[in-house]
Amino acid sequence: MHPLRFLLALWLCGQSALALAEGFDYYTLAVSLTPAFCDENPKWRNSLQCRDRLPVTVHGLWPEKAAGRAPENCSGAAFALSAAREKRLRGIMPDGSQRQYQWKKHGRCSGLAPDAYFATVEREFMELKWPEQLRPSGRDVIVERATVLREFRRLNPGFPERGVVLRCAGGKRPPLLREVRVCLTPDGRPTECTSNYRPNCPVAVKIRAR
Repeated sequence: MHPLRFLLALWLCGQSALALAEGFDYYTLAVSLTPAFCDENPKWRNSLQCRDRLPVTVHGLWPEKAAGRAPENCSGAAFALSAAREKRLRGIMPDGSQRQYQWKKHGRCSGLAPDAYFATVEREFMELKWPEQLRPSGRDVIVERATVLREFRRLNPGFPERGVVLRCAGGKRPPLLREVRVCLTPDGRPTECTSNYRPNCPVAVKIRAR
């Protein structure tokens, strides 16, 4: 191919990706506290995630709009990952079925190819540091919501107050802390959660034992 045609083809590919990605403003990285997630979701108990019972695992990386409904179930490439990527994801997002579901529902709305999208998932998760309070021990522990948020922002400078969301589950008080959601710009910088800022945890939360 002539060099100019090659450059034009690259530019057109880039423009296509940007056009797809223009449908969202930021990402939500949703991270499950695995013991709580598994105990609250019996149908997942035989999954790799629940058998391994790692302290925290990736639930998903979701394109979001600053206002209005987030894009979902976009058209795009079929799910396919390199063997090397699959191997690395095994330690943070263990189940292949979960990865396929997240790609179909959310990943295709990112404008990225599957391997690039999950490389973003891996990078953003691995760059985060987690408070010791979130690491399960041999017994349930009750902590204050404000303590968890304060420690998370200390360990991960730059997150605004509305850039971290705690999600709880269960009708008892204190409820189980099941998920931490952080909001990131498309290039990975901390940002505010806007349309999806929906914390639901009371003053005290419970960390499920491992």
